[in-house]
Amino acid sequence: MYQRMLLTLDRSPLAEKALPHAVALAQACHAALELVSVVPLSDVQASAEYVVYVDRDQEAAQCEEYLRSVQSRLQGEGLQVGATVRRGDVTEEILNHADECGADLIVMSTHGRSGLGRWVYGSIADRVLRHASVPVLLVRASE
Repeated sequence: MYQRMLLTLDRSPLAEKALPHAVALAQACHAALELVSVVPLSDVQASAEYVVYVDRDQEAAQCEEYLRSVQSRLQGEGLQVGATVRRGDVTEEILNHADECGADLIVMSTHGRSGLGRWVYGSIADRVLRHASVPVLLVRASE
């Protein structure tokens, strides 16, 4: 049914909630799994409590190390796995990577925001769902 699935990961425990679903589906379909993490271009990261300046080069290196670790673990389970770190607008980069790698399914978790938080911060999952050219499997994650 699926030949190449794209799994988005951002090093958070909430994003990893989608991992077992993607692995089970990839095994059942004998599909390749492509891991992607996107590092935003902005140096500023804001939350309701504070603003932080982030070293995006360091973040990219940490994402690379993280994805390689997940890739290695999944390859040990017999899966064909690729891993890529991209930079830019998160939604755009997820969608572009899905197109470029030939993904026929995108798997990602939601971060469980609702109400004002969702309005203020937006929902990457919602934007991917609305603009993807392939099916999207959203796994509800909550803290």
